[in-house]
Amino acid sequence: MATLLATPAWAQDAGEPELTSAEAPAPAAPIVVTGSRLRTDGTQTPIPVTVVGAEALDAMGAGGLIDGISQLPQFFGNQSVAAVQSSGVSGHGFFNRGGYGNLDLRGLGPNRTLTLLNGHRVISSGPFGGVDINTFPDAMVQSVETVTGGASAAYGTDAVAGVVNFLLDKKFTGLRASLQGGVSDRGDNGNYEASATFGTKIGDRGHFLISGEIGRQDGVHSFRDRDWYQAWGIVNGRAYPNVVSANASFSGVIRAPGTAIDGMEFLANGSGITPFVRGAVGSGATGTPPAVHSISDGGSGDYIGRDPYTVFPDASRNSIYAFADYEVADGVTVFAQYMRGQNRTFRYNDPTGSFSGTPTVATIFADNAFLPQSVRDTMAANSIASFQFRKMGSFADIAEHAWLRDDNVMNSFSGGLTWDIASDGFMAGWQADLYYQYGTNKRKAWQSGLRVDRIFAALDAVDEGEYTSGTANGNIVCRVSLFGDAFPGCQPINLFGQGNASEGAIDWVTGYEPGTTITTPIYYADTGFDRGDSMTFTTGEAKLNTTRIRQHVAEFSMNGDLVDNWAGPISLAFGGSFRRESILQLVEDASNPSSNHATGHPVLCNGEVPGLRGVSAGDCVNTVGTQFSKVSNIKGAINVYEAFAETLIPLLADTGPVNAANLHLAGRWANYSGSGTVWAYKAGLDVELFDFLRLRGTYSRDVRAANLSERFDRTGGAATLDDPRTTAVEAINVTTVSGGNPNVLPEKADTFTAGFVIRPAAIRGLSLSLDYFDIKVKGAIDRLGPQAVLNGCLADNNPELCSMVTFNADDVPIIVADTYINVNQNRVRGLDLEANYDTDLSLFGGDERLALRGFASWLFENSETFGNGTKIDRAGQTGMQTDGVPYGLPDFKATGNITYSIGNFSAFVQGRYIAPGTQENNPPIANFDANHVDSAFYLDLRLTQRFDIGTSGSLEAFFAVTNLTDTAPPVTAYYSAFAAHSIQTNSVLFDLLGRRYTTGLKLAF
Repeated sequence: MATLLATPAWAQDAGEPELTSAEAPAPAAPIVVTGSRLRTDGTQTPIPVTVVGAEALDAMGAGGLIDGISQLPQFFGNQSVAAVQSSGVSGHGFFNRGGYGNLDLRGLGPNRTLTLLNGHRVISSGPFGGVDINTFPDAMVQSVETVTGGASAAYGTDAVAGVVNFLLDKKFTGLRASLQGGVSDRGDNGNYEASATFGTKIGDRGHFLISGEIGRQDGVHSFRDRDWYQAWGIVNGRAYPNVVSANASFSGVIRAPGTAIDGMEFLANGSGITPFVRGAVGSGATGTPPAVHSISDGGSGDYIGRDPYTVFPDASRNSIYAFADYEVADGVTVFAQYMRGQNRTFRYNDPTGSFSGTPTVATIFADNAFLPQSVRDTMAANSIASFQFRKMGSFADIAEHAWLRDDNVMNSFSGGLTWDIASDGFMAGWQADLYYQYGTNKRKAWQSGLRVDRIFAALDAVDEGEYTSGTANGNIVCRVSLFGDAFPGCQPINLFGQGNASEGAIDWVTGYEPGTTITTPIYYADTGFDRGDSMTFTTGEAKLNTTRIRQHVAEFSMNGDLVDNWAGPISLAFGGSFRRESILQLVEDASNPSSNHATGHPVLCNGEVPGLRGVSAGDCVNTVGTQFSKVSNIKGAINVYEAFAETLIPLLADTGPVNAANLHLAGRWANYSGSGTVWAYKAGLDVELFDFLRLRGTYSRDVRAANLSERFDRTGGAATLDDPRTTAVEAINVTTVSGGNPNVLPEKADTFTAGFVIRPAAIRGLSLSLDYFDIKVKGAIDRLGPQAVLNGCLADNNPELCSMVTFNADDVPIIVADTYINVNQNRVRGLDLEANYDTDLSLFGGDERLALRGFASWLFENSETFGNGTKIDRAGQTGMQTDGVPYGLPDFKATGNITYSIGNFSAFVQGRYIAPGTQENNPPIANFDANHVDSAFYLDLRLTQRFDIGTSGSLEAFFAVTNLTDTAPPVTAYYSAFAAHSIQTNSVLFDLLGRRYTTGLKLAF
């Protein structure tokens, strides 16, 4: 057990198999090391490779593969279920990747991290790129190899930051089963996981295995049981607790400048109004979007972001994996593989139905029949015709109906053959491989929320008698219904206070009527109606976005020894491949069936139908009926043709102090449809000296072409931004256009790594490795975020970014295009350290073992440079930027673990440290005093007892505690004018759940 939890001294050196003792011999048969196509003895590689065994992964993260991998400090901002926020993407996941198991090496993004399964590509989980490792057969993972350097020459596009290769135990025979369950210290986040694996031989030449898994985690949708949550936010550049909106509340705030009711708030029961009391610390006029205050010493307002808020979504997954191979002739083995994985999540939207003015504004007229009589009398006495009503949905009314749900299903079929060439001549010992994979990924994402195409009609509720006879009769109707049938079935809604709206009215303004069949032409983001496609769909209760991705991969390769030179055999690998990836994304939206976001007009404006009034200007030009749900139809495909070659040339062997010196060369030619031809190449050198020291270094040119989203996607939305030209904090509502750019060019990265490995003979079982990396991505394909685009234009006078901003006649920005562009350069520099120590002990009579393993990573730079020379370096950012984007880029991270075993018992203790950081390295807010984020240290524990069953069986029982000390996440104070609440946490980097327990059993025969 101990040796599995701490890989041996040379583990990072070359992906060497885990050994049973420090003196175990090197494997006799050649192996293929991740990051190379060559079969070597496992010690000849110039690139750093970190190997973690399956049991180590289980111990490092009890929640599955993504939890275990995320503990390695080379990963920054992995997208997981626990990361409710998404690095570089504000808000919740309707527009994010499906599956929530996407790896991010170096903080360069999941689309620059190539994830492999047994050395082969796997279909992406969405148009944004990135593979969902939650679909992998966890129970069959034997080890994970991480190459922390560019590997495009070996594997092609997406390997700019490195490669993560999951190796399965395809030769397993027998039966394994496991069952585990857990719960948090607060009694929530209950979870379970079960798996079973069976493997058997087929005669003397074949093998078959099958594995299945199922798991579920209950969501946490409130901060109420986590007393560390105190709504820390930013007011006037400083951090304060208990910061709430002075613009909107659950009961509703009145904005009517210059009148007697301005700055009043409705009582919770809706029976009247009372002054909205401001705290001692605040800014902005009550009832305006940037208005905020701290109520630590008293004041009005609600903790809008505390409940409801999805701290952790409801999540379930299941997967099945089947593999068979058979040696049809001597040296010729054919194989077939099938893999299916499904992930489902549910979370509440944020905001949960907004009338905060970002951009939706509700106008209430004096004749509204639901208004308390006292308010109507005041309005009449002061000739107040109407007021703006600022409110956020709560569980008492709209919030329960504002949710996001998705179902992501991946299917992969693959097969091929391996031919070990039997020859005494030129190709003796060579191997030929032929491989084909067909993969599909289908994500169905549902969104339910406030219907802005209906809410204005429902809010304008009047007494029918007052309009028809001049005498009230108590029959309250939608005013627009008295003028015609433009809104059939309109239900008047009472949103004053909380809990006063009827279920019928809530249903009418939050969702669709199921069962309606619609046939419509399709408007695509890039070509409009030009393709002439149409579709037919039947409506459900929510808006549905279905994304289908298909991938074909065919590859042929050969490898073996070419010729012997003075220092050993020269190895060669070469081959070619074809890959096609296609996407079809269709949106089923009853309010805008074709998803025409150019001229679509589902939200009618004032006066467009008789009797309609009170429609806000921002929604009048909206092209979707469901609030914050603008998603486009997408159709496109990418074809890639590639040819590659790689060689290892021994330079020296047993020459003085040099035991071995090897030169590594690799090259790849690729042709991408729409982008043309590009080359990737690599040169590396490794030298072994004095039996204890190895030096290694590589230079590589790595490439990445735009993925499906970066080419074809086109999504609109809304954002609330600050004008950097002023010192005040505004809340400017803008329309955003984000997504694809068909003209974006491939990015090219120059990667340099240099390091050494020490294995001192005096300390048997100890190894140390240190590696420097420097990745420069030229013409990087990136999106900056709407606030960064605006800052770059208005503060830095960047003409490239100013071309992406549209202003009105008053020089106020109204449209910001946050599309993918080729920025001048991204650069990431840092240093990785790994230490391993493994030794026998005899503290209690022998049969004991101690294993220690440590990882550390220093991040010196993670920057973007624009065409005008403006540079933004985010290394050290661990909080929330002023535009609301969370970053998980600490300048130092470390993970260390200790395993002690005696007989069949083992104890594993792990510590994880995240260095202190900043909210933003260069904040645009003057006198920003809240720019520090504290460090965090987490302690994990796992106790395991194995029981032998008969001669070949075993039963293992374990108990694990994650975050043993119940460490609270550091405060990352931020107030979102858009969501109207404080966001004091960064779940991209820090643990929000606290202490939690897992116990389980594993059975093997």
